[in-house]
Amino acid sequence: MDILAELYKKFNVTPLTTPAWQIFRHLSAFWQHFALHKRTCDRTGKTIISVFDADCPFPVWHKDEWMANANPPTAEYDFSKPFFEQLWELFHKCPIAHNIGTNNENCEYTDDWWYSKNCYLSHSGFENEDTYYCFRILGLKDCQFCVFSFKSELCTDLINSTGCFSTTFALNCRQCRNSAFLFDCRNCADCLFCWNLRNKQYCIMNTQYTKEEYELERAKYNFSSRAHYDRARSTFYDILKTKVWWRATFEEQCENCLGDQIEKCKNCANCFMLELSEDCGNFLRGYHSRDCLNTLSSFESELCYFSSLAQDRCYEIRFCHDVVQCRYMEYSMHCFKCEYCFACSGLVGKKYCILNKEYTPEEWHRRVAELKAHMKKEKDTAGAVIYGQFFPGHFAVISYDESLAGFFWPLGVEQQKELGFRVKVRSEEPHDGYSSPSEIPNSAFDADESICKKNFWDETMKKPFRITPFDLQFARKNRVPLPNSYYIRRIKENFSLIFFNGTLRETTCALTGEKIMTAIPQAFDGRIVSKEAYEKQVI
Repeated sequence: MDILAELYKKFNVTPLTTPAWQIFRHLSAFWQHFALHKRTCDRTGKTIISVFDADCPFPVWHKDEWMANANPPTAEYDFSKPFFEQLWELFHKCPIAHNIGTNNENCEYTDDWWYSKNCYLSHSGFENEDTYYCFRILGLKDCQFCVFSFKSELCTDLINSTGCFSTTFALNCRQCRNSAFLFDCRNCADCLFCWNLRNKQYCIMNTQYTKEEYELERAKYNFSSRAHYDRARSTFYDILKTKVWWRATFEEQCENCLGDQIEKCKNCANCFMLELSEDCGNFLRGYHSRDCLNTLSSFESELCYFSSLAQDRCYEIRFCHDVVQCRYMEYSMHCFKCEYCFACSGLVGKKYCILNKEYTPEEWHRRVAELKAHMKKEKDTAGAVIYGQFFPGHFAVISYDESLAGFFWPLGVEQQKELGFRVKVRSEEPHDGYSSPSEIPNSAFDADESICKKNFWDETMKKPFRITPFDLQFARKNRVPLPNSYYIRRIKENFSLIFFNGTLRETTCALTGEKIMTAIPQAFDGRIVSKEAYEKQVI
């Protein structure tokens, strides 16, 4: 079965000829990541923490104000004007919520954050508690600097891992505990600097020890020391290039799937970072969704086409961005609990709207049919039909550099302008009076509470950061170093170990010589193997 062809037929749209990675890049340019800003709420004048900076072209309201008082302007459709020109005239006047997410407690410094409690400086998470400096996590508790990880506790620098406990710096691991610096280990405990192990305990560098021997060797490693931790990480990076076996693509408990980093999925083609989903194609970052095509970030949703951030039980969504608990929406942005809306922005709990104006159901269906017929005749400057295109890049609420696209596909300023994306307004932040990170003690056990009163400056990121009381407590409890940089820097370093650029490349299995497809960079050739060869190698 040609999954993509079947999906295009289901949505009754002409198949796109644009490469999937370009679709992902355009949609990802709309998804805010990797920054939080102190700014003013445009409704109340109060200071808020938002993912949208002061140069955002949309009015930004605190989400509580937006939910209670959303009443954006309306417009009548003018058939003599270009479609997207009319949308921009209206949309950039429509207030938007200062962040994305719902049902959180004490999570002010987060974004794209859902059903969580006591979390700080974290992005893109669901059902977490007491997590700091994390990105794209689910079901984590008492963790720091974890990315793309799930259902774990008391972990630091967990990367693409699940079901771990008291584990430090683990990549592609499952059900590991009381361990550090692991790669692709399953159900392992009390292990150090190990790779490709299964059901092992008391191992160092893949060498088996007795319990007594292991404890003697383990005592030589002091990961609470920043100097020791950094040396251990350097050693681990060398192991990743010279010793481990990399499985070409990761599909776990999948049926009829093609892609990478997908788990418990069925009938999915060219999908990446996807879980518990079915009948999807060209889909990046999804959870428990089905019948989604050319889509970015959707969870608990169905029938989403060419959209980004159709979240939390959405249904029948096309050409939309940031719609939550919505149904039957097209060409709409920043809407919550809406149904049957076309070309709308900033609505809460509305039905049967066009350009934010309400109609009777009968009138709405008639007018939408007229608009679609007109859009199918309208063409852009390149001669492409307007209906079926996603919003132009300047509709994005954030700059390209602060988007997910800016991480996966970095572009220079001129390239960003050529593609029509928002360019970051650069301003040098004054940093006189900040302390140097070199003043942070080598170990949390050498620090006292006074360190929490200092402001430090990350010269690489050109950003300030602080050590919080939680950081001090966490570092002592878990015997890890204190943070010594702006949090996004470490998140990006960890996330860069999950290889993705929107495509799979052809290489050769290091063990069998057969041709295989992978997302792993060429620098790792010689250690990349087919699924079958990999399964013979793991211990």
